[in-house]
Amino acid sequence: MANDEKLATQVATDFTKADLSPRERRIADFAVKVTRSPNACSPTDLQLLRESGLTDTSILSLVQIAAYYNMSTRLMESLSTINP
Repeated sequence: MANDEKLATQVATDFTKADLSPRERRIADFAVKVTRSPNACSPTDLQLLRESGLTDTSILSLVQIAAYYNMSTRLMESLSTINP
């Protein structure tokens, strides 16, 4: 995906309309779920990711990356309202 500028643009614009593989779509859907409603994540979600070829270590990395970006975004958005 990193070398496909068209796909990268599609994902940035609206990943639900991008030409993603079923595996990539499950990963993206799960990242959105972690962001929007982390308490709704379930063992079924994890099983679907495993069925797509992700290991438990990969799933943990996915959650950590999503959580880091969510925290960073909220931190920067909150601080951007402060005039030093």
